[in-house]
Amino acid sequence: IGAAYSVAAWLLVILLPEFCMRMFTNEPDVIEHGAEALKLYFFGFFMMSLQFSGQSTFVSLGKSRHAIFFSLLRKVVIVVPLTLLLPMVGSLGVNGVFIAEPISNAAGGILCFSTMMATVWRELGAKEAAKD
Repeated sequence: IGAAYSVAAWLLVILLPEFCMRMFTNEPDVIEHGAEALKLYFFGFFMMSLQFSGQSTFVSLGKSRHAIFFSLLRKVVIVVPLTLLLPMVGSLGVNGVFIAEPISNAAGGILCFSTMMATVWRELGAKEAAKD
């Protein structure tokens, strides 16, 4: 369900950015420039479903520290440095600020989900072996 929500929201923003912008403003200049920025910022939003499922699993298994770690990893360790560095790369400028978010969504989501899968599968395997 989380993946379906993320993909649906991502498609809405990527395919209809002007529609999304008009919910907040009717200014043509803001819509024109904001639509492109919105598409850049939300480019990797569908990858957030990996982070959602990983963090939810960690919390439900009583591993809240893992969930907090991956939340801080994505926003503090990945987004903040990228937001400061990417505008200086090539000629990205302001677009570098917007590109930092999809990079963090992908990196944080993949790291969180793969850690969750490794942790959960290991624990489930141990529980199954104990039953036999």
